[in-house]
This record gives sequence, structure tokens and C-alpha cells, in this order.
Amino acid sequence: MLSFWIDVFLLAVAAGSAAYALALARRERRLLARLAARERGGHLLGESPDLRLILRHAFAAFNEILPLSRFMLYRIGEAGTVEDVWSVSVPSAGQEPEPREEADNDHVGQSVDSARLLELTATETDRSFAPRDLLTGGPATLRLRLPLYSGDRLIAHLVLESREPIDDLRKAEIRALLGPLTASLNALRSWMIAVTDELTGVSSRRYFETRLAEEWGRRSRYGSALSVACFDLDRFKAVNDHRGHAAGDLVLRRFGEIVRETVRSSDVAGRLGGEEFAVLFPESDADAARAVADRIRRGLAGETFESQGETFRITVSAGVSEASRSADREQLMFQADKALYRAKESGRDRVLVWSEKEEMGR
Repeated sequence: MLSFWIDVFLLAVAAGSAAYALALARRERRLLARLAARERGGHLLGESPDLRLILRHAFAAFNEILPLSRFMLYRIGEAGTVEDVWSVSVPSAGQEPEPREEADNDHVGQSVDSARLLELTATETDRSFAPRDLLTGGPATLRLRLPLYSGDRLIAHLVLESREPIDDLRKAEIRALLGPLTASLNALRSWMIAVTDELTGVSSRRYFETRLAEEWGRRSRYGSALSVACFDLDRFKAVNDHRGHAAGDLVLRRFGEIVRETVRSSDVAGRLGGEEFAVLFPESDADAARAVADRIRRGLAGETFESQGETFRITVSAGVSEASRSADREQLMFQADKALYRAKESGRDRVLVWSEKEEMGR
């Protein structure tokens, strides 16, 4: 009788071992499939200059590993301060995750806490660092604080939270994703440097024209609103001639700041050359674009500049046009420029909207 129960016990152990082995094999196959999919997705991340798309892909990939309850990304600038903060909310069933910039987050503009960063970072080599929270052998946790390094340079800080414990196996899977994500964020930074006007901080002319073509195509497909505003600093040549190019650069730099502080993240501000600028307003009609352009105008008019011990002021004129009144994007820009010319003729320091009847002030 005893022999019978021993045989039953051994059979149960063997069955349990076989079931466990099968479960491990299935998990391994799922993991390999997910890693292969992430490898393909990693290439997409690296090619995209769209931060929202990068974060959308990243959230979906991390959410495959564990159900996320929080996703926060803090991008770190060259000066070691927080450039911007992004969050991704858990989407409803059938919906895509939607990244959102938290412009009013208290951390924006703050310097990175070096002591705190050391607590979160493990040194692998003298130029290689890893998030301490992903080291194996530690207890399971519900939150990960992940400094993201490109070489020895911190480029972002990622916070992930889940309702389920994050064990060593999940940590290993998450760490496999950090390489593609970090490479994508670093490529985005390099790309932004390449398409940004160094003096003013707005986009280069080439990038502005590329985005104009993209937004015109989107507007043509979906019938959405699209407007543009062209700006020209009033009597700017006199500033350079009488006060020097350093004073001119001071004005250009501050005007770029005013523009960037005023427009939405979805708008595209560009320097077309010299003292000429333009802003592209997707999903906006002429009235909305004019209101923003006028805030920019008033912002510059309220500034006082100082050069060589003397103070001075400068104004800007602008012209606005709307895509619904244009046959193509070239005409859209021409009409905005025509309205700008009228604003100059009418006394400068004003924003006028193009119309077929030349009724500029509406």
C-alpha cells in the first residue's frame, strides 16, 4: 500500500514539474515574441522626431510587461535642468495612450538634485550607468525611478508605477526597453538641435517649410482649419546700424523667447531669415491665429532693452492668413506676407488679417 502512495506522489511531482516546465516554456516564447516586436518597434522609435509618438510607443511596450498606473518622463537639458515634463494616462479600452505635456509642473526649470541622482544610479563602468531600481536581487516594488543615460550624460528621468509587484523578471524586461527609448530621446534631442535656430530658439526655415507642407497635406485630407502669421520686426535695421549687432541679437533672442512662451506646443514657430518670423497654427482659424499674434505683438511692445547704457524699445508687425482662402500653401504664405505689408503701411505695431477685399482690420 505504501508503495502505491509513493508512486502516486512521484507521479504528481512529475506532472507538476512538467506543467511548470511547460509554463516556463510558454512564458519564454511570449517573452521572445515581445522582445522581437519591441526590437522592431525600437527602430520606429529611433526614426521618429515626434516625442508624442515615442512616448506612445514606450507606454504601450512597458504596459505589456506590467499594467501601468503611472508614467512620467522628465527630459533633462544640457544645463542639467528639467526642460519639460510629460505624462501618459492609462487609456480606456480600445484607445491609444495619449501623452500630455505638464507645462505647469513644479519641476520644470529646476536643476537636477545630484545627491538624489546618485541614490538612483548604479555605476557599471566609468562611462556607463544604470538605474539602481532595476538591479536584480532586490525586493519587488510598485514603483521604478529610472535615470536614463546616453553614455555618461543624463538625458531623462522616467517614473513607472504599477498596481502589481515588479519582480526581477519584469525588471529585466523593462531594462531591455530602456536602450531603444534612450536612443530615441537622444536622437530627438540631436534632431531638434539640427532644426532649431540657435539665436532665437525657434525652428529653422527648412523645418518650418517641411511642417507647412505636412500640415497643408493634413488639412487637405481632413478639412481641418489651418492659419499662418508672418512677423517682421519694425525698423530693425536701425537698431543694428545705430546700436550694433549685439543689440540686434538681444532683440532677436528676446523675441524668440516671447514667441515660444506664447504659442501652443502644437504650433510651429520659425525664423525665415533676418528679422522675419512665421508661426503655423494647425486646427486654428484666422481669428484664433490673430489673437495669438497680437499677444506676441503686445509682449514685445512691453519690453525695454538696454545697450551701451541706453534703453530702447522696438515693435513688430504681423499679417495673418487662413488656408480656407488659399489655393495652396504658397498662396497661404503670400497672403500672410501681403497682410504684413499692409500692417507696415498702416503704421506698424499691429496685426492685420488678409482678405480678398483688402479689408485688413475686420
